Amino acid sequence: MSAPPFDVAETDRLLTTTRSVRRRLDLERPVPRQVVEECLEVAVQAPTANNHQNWRWLVVTEPAAKERLAEMVRSSWQFHLNDIWTRAGRRRHHRQARRNHDSAQALTETIARVPLLVIPCVLGRPPDAAAINAAWRERMADKVSEDPGHQVRHGETRASIFYGSIFPAIWSFQLALRSRGLGSTMTCLHVPHERAVGRLLGIPSGVTQVCMIPVAYTVGTDFRPADRHGAKERTYWERWGT
Repeated sequence: MSAPPFDVAETDRLLTTTRSVRRRLDLERPVPRQVVEECLEVAVQAPTANNHQNWRWLVVTEPAAKERLAEMVRSSWQFHLNDIWTRAGRRRHHRQARRNHDSAQALTETIARVPLLVIPCVLGRPPDAAAINAAWRERMADKVSEDPGHQVRHGETRASIFYGSIFPAIWSFQLALRSRGLGSTMTCLHVPHERAVGRLLGIPSGVTQVCMIPVAYTVGTDFRPADRHGAKERTYWERWGT
């Protein structure tokens, strides 16, 4: 007997109201370990490229470790302000961009107080697409010019496969959190300090730290869909631009 269909309205409400939560994280309410483990069990059911299941999750709750991570986040945020944000041009003055900027700034100031930080990881290091493509061209060097293998580029495929499991799992984790009254966001501001983070938390150098997810219960649950361009405006059928 087939399973009953989902309540589409409720599913869509979950999908469209799972926001990046930074300012409305409850910094005082503890997050039970069991709840996080439940959400991670949901996360690992996400599609995984070639069934690699190569994700790993590190959950940090120890105050001193969180404070050290927060220092690294603030250091990277200053780089962001001095480089990327100053080169954003007119976009810096857009209302939504300014709001997102201020929200991210606020998180850098409170992240050490967030109940727990989750670091999703992938076993191995990101593939060097250029090196893989160069090696393939060398293999094809003695093939006739008409061989279709000359048109193939494997590097980009390998890179896509490398991240093809972790981001679906991250999003499933965030959806599971939201359905239980918790909020989260993704930040990559610790990644420039990956080696120092590895030494702090015992993460091997052969493991890639993808991002960091602050997790807490939310202050209120009245999250709404974001102001987005309609999908029809950004969707083409059959050929680009049509």
